[in-house]
Amino acid sequence: SPDAAREVLKTHEAAFLDRPKLTAVHRLTYGGQDFSFSPYGPYWRFMKRACVHELLAGRTLDRLRHVRREEVSRLVGSLSRSAADGAPVDVDAVLMGVTGDVISRMVMSRRWTGDDSATEEMRSVVAETAEITGMFNLQDYIGVFKHWDVQGLGKRIDAVHRKFDAMMERILTARDAERQWRRKEAADGAGEGDKKDLLDMLFDMHED
Repeated sequence: SPDAAREVLKTHEAAFLDRPKLTAVHRLTYGGQDFSFSPYGPYWRFMKRACVHELLAGRTLDRLRHVRREEVSRLVGSLSRSAADGAPVDVDAVLMGVTGDVISRMVMSRRWTGDDSATEEMRSVVAETAEITGMFNLQDYIGVFKHWDVQGLGKRIDAVHRKFDAMMERILTARDAERQWRRKEAADGAGEGDKKDLLDMLFDMHED
């Protein structure tokens, strides 16, 4: 009813703003330090400003438009070749792949569907993370199990978290070294901004 909606969305809005602190999500996001699960407050407002005005701003999407065009062009070319050969196409897998490639290239300038070991590791960690965060965990719903890992999910969460940390450490270290090399190569820095992906923007925000 309108009265009930008013109670939830206006009168007691603050009590309903935050998402549940699920064990897996809380641990994998360093205590809810991401944008989706951080509690409402100054940090969340800062993250919202960073996403809306920097990472996902119109100028950023325009600058990375070539990525989306190239990946769609690759998709159309692949479908055309399959059609010419009379080969069947798994449309769901193809669309998931092109979506992953677009996002991955916009974020860190590499394709999601590569066949190298680093890309395979990234897909594996993301798949494990999605599986664990989607599983029913007794610790989240039954108080007596809060500090008792009867399902063994805690060990799996810790293992995935270590893999994720190691992977991110390699990615960030490599990008930091690449940025330093670019700065040395480009004396005046002209044109460097056109090559920036979202990871570069996050480095810039961190340095500012």
